[in-house]
Amino acid sequence: MKNSTVTYSDHRHTRVRLQSEKLSAHSGSASDLTHQEDMKILSAAVENLLACTGFKGRARRNCSDYRLERNDVYLPNLPAAFEGYTILHLSDLHSDGLIDEGEGIMRIVETVPSDLAVLTGDFSFEDNVNHFEPCLEALVPIVRSISARDGIFGILGNHDLLEMVPALERMGVQMLLNDAAYLKRGSAIIVLAGVDDPHFYKCHDLQRALSVATPEQFVILLSHSPEIAEEASRSGVDFYLCGHTHGGQICLPGGVPVFANTSCQRRYLSGGWHCGTMQGYTSRGTGFSLAAARLFCPPEITLHTLHSVSMPCEFYTTAEENKGSWYSNFSGHAVFA
Repeated sequence: MKNSTVTYSDHRHTRVRLQSEKLSAHSGSASDLTHQEDMKILSAAVENLLACTGFKGRARRNCSDYRLERNDVYLPNLPAAFEGYTILHLSDLHSDGLIDEGEGIMRIVETVPSDLAVLTGDFSFEDNVNHFEPCLEALVPIVRSISARDGIFGILGNHDLLEMVPALERMGVQMLLNDAAYLKRGSAIIVLAGVDDPHFYKCHDLQRALSVATPEQFVILLSHSPEIAEEASRSGVDFYLCGHTHGGQICLPGGVPVFANTSCQRRYLSGGWHCGTMQGYTSRGTGFSLAAARLFCPPEITLHTLHSVSMPCEFYTTAEENKGSWYSNFSGHAVFA
């Protein structure tokens, strides 16, 4: 749904300009270049620290220890026709960096049919080059392994380029760039909205993405990061899906992140959360960035199941007990280094 050719053109112009500034060492701002250098230093420091402590091998193996997280979501405003609706959620695939070339992801995804599949950005491992063909090539078999009745939808992250969109759509991913689509069950409707990256490019336009939704309609929002959660809650979003944080990727025992590359409250960094009446979920990510390492923070593939009732008392008690923790693992398995 394109609401305005002028608005879309303005978004495209801004996105391309910011990408050019980021990708060019000559035209990029000093702060951007400093940030990139800081990331390289951080990556090297992590690699060296893991090597010195003897955790490097284990941390690398953990990158392909994919966990299927089953997340039941209780949404009183969900149309009854969508009771039991399932959403397969992949985020931060960084597909050209996967150490197993995505084989572990495909093995799991092939066994998990869903009503809808969503990809919440960062398809690419590299974020400072125009050469994104390896990323797209690695994505093709992963996308083909997905079986979703209502299709596959995606948004762009801070590692992604606008030029990737046509190829993504050709492989079957319907991209939402400050746009929305309708999901239907009979006469019942859910509005699925998606915004461009709000973290680095800040090209998100929540008002435009939600412009097709009426006040009484149920809205699911795809955003690369949780950084606009409060704005989304005020705008009437019911369920917010995102990633970007990787859950910290390198964590202390108990899943406490050492570093989180985002500006938001800590409670939004991983797992399920509330913001006002809106519910949200931040994926720990399916891939990795910077260093091929994960500790106490396994990569995840998430299957959300929506329920059109209030949260049962026993689930609410569990959620309250986990409030404030860095991520809640309701699947019941222990998380080891």
